[in-house]
Formats: sequence, C-alpha cells, structure tokens
Amino acid sequence: MCSRLFSWFMCYNVGMRFLRGLIAFVLALILIASTALALGSFAVSRAVSEDAVRQAITETDAVGQLTDNIIMHNTINLGGEYGETMQAILKSDAMTDFFTAYTARSLQSQIYGGEMEEIGSDDLNAAFSRGMDECLANGSVTMDEGERMIFDQALNTAMPNLTKGVNYVLDQMRLTDYVDEDTAHQIELAKSATSDEVRYGAAGIAIMACLILIALYWRSKAGFLLSGVIVLFVAAFFFVLSIMIGQTMEAGGSSIVLSRKMLFVMVSYGSLAAVRIGAVCGAALIAACPVFKLLFRKRGY
Repeated sequence: MCSRLFSWFMCYNVGMRFLRGLIAFVLALILIASTALALGSFAVSRAVSEDAVRQAITETDAVGQLTDNIIMHNTINLGGEYGETMQAILKSDAMTDFFTAYTARSLQSQIYGGEMEEIGSDDLNAAFSRGMDECLANGSVTMDEGERMIFDQALNTAMPNLTKGVNYVLDQMRLTDYVDEDTAHQIELAKSATSDEVRYGAAGIAIMACLILIALYWRSKAGFLLSGVIVLFVAAFFFVLSIMIGQTMEAGGSSIVLSRKMLFVMVSYGSLAAVRIGAVCGAALIAACPVFKLLFRKRGY
C-alpha cells in the first residue's frame, strides 16, 4: 500500500513539474512575442520622431548637402550682393532647425498619411530672418540697422524666386522620398504598430506573463531570472538590427541615396532606444531575483 502511494506521489510530482514546465514554456513564448511587439512599436515611434530625424540629418550631413546644392544652383545670391551673407544664414542653426522640422513633417505625412506641402514663402522668410538674427549675434555677419533694412527689403523682393529655387533643390535631392513600392507594405504595418492600443496592449500582456512566471517559480524566485533573460534576449535582437543597419550603410557607401541613408539612421535610432528600454527592464528583473531571495530568507520564508 505504501509502495503504491509513493509511486502515485512520484508520478503526481513528475506530472506537476512537467505541467509547470509546459506552462512556463508557453508563457515564455508569449513574453517573447509581446515584448518584441511592445519594443518594436516603441522603436518605430522613436524612429519617426523629430529627434531621430535630427540625428539622421546630422549624421548624413543632409542640410550641408542641401545648402551646397542651393548655393550651387545660384538660388540665394540676391543679385550677387549678398551671396556670402546668405551662405552664412543657410549654415545657421536656425535654418538647420527649419529644414529639420520640414523633413520631419514630410516624413510624418508619408508614414501616417496626409498631403506633403512645399515650403512656403512666409515660412522660409521667417526662417531666414531668424538665421540673420543668429548670424548678427554670433558675428558671422556684420550689418548696421540701415543695412539690415536694405537687406530685408532685397530678401522680401527675391523671396518668391528663392522659395521656388529651394523647393526645386529639395525635389531634386528627394530628401523626403522615403516611400517606394518595396517599403509600402512595411509602412502600413508600422502605422498599425505605432498605435497606443498596440503598444500598451503588448506591454500589458508582457507584464502579465512576467507576473505569472514569477508566481509559477515563486519559491526559487527563478521567474524573475527567466523573465529578465527573455527581455534581454529580445533587446539583443534590436541591438543586432541596429548593427546590421550600420553595416548596410557602410557597405552601400555612396550608392545609397540620401533619403535611404536618413531612413537607416532613423531606424537605427529607434532600435537603440528600444534596446535601452529592454536592457533596463531585463536587468531590473534579473537583479530582483537575488534581492527577493535575500529578503525572504531574512524573514524566514
């Protein structure tokens, strides 16, 4: 009788371990999928942010190329009298901010839908005015009040042609040409993946999977460790993705068009942002394992 009870107990114990292992395996898969979706959604949202666009413009020197092309097309010399002044203004932070904001808006309109607008005369005039103020403040341009008034009048007169020339250069550079037939499907996925419902829903599922794993192995606190390792594994995927993008840019070199280089930088920016979030969460879960073990050991549990 005792032998039968012992055998039954052993079978029950093995069965419960198998069942717990099976549940843990399913939860691990759910945690991988939900974490990847949550971090991926966050990565995409960061990739199309203005900070990402600004970094892409900086790393690819897009504004520098734009400025050189505008100068090369003789768009900004204002009759030859203010060529150097206009070049200094174009290289100012104010103009960089202006073209960065324009590029960000254009990208947003392509990804999330909407009509892309050309740069308007009023906006460009205001940007040049801010650039002139900056150049006068830092000493790269020297003018007295009367000369500034004459310059402003010349700029206002030339602004329609100047605006047309800048828009022509932007069109020729295809600075905001991010969407082609090959990426249309991916962008549609990105539009749905960046919604708040997807991001917070996936994060909620990941948190629930972590909590169940922690409860499943509460005695050993191994659930913390397992959850942390899984989150770090997903974060490592995004890190590898950023490295692959960098290698693609290096391998492509000058054969990759500027807009595509900018897109690569932006995706890399979003991926690294997801890596940081995943690394912090994963490290926190792993660190919680010995902390909770020590805490409950002191309390005698």
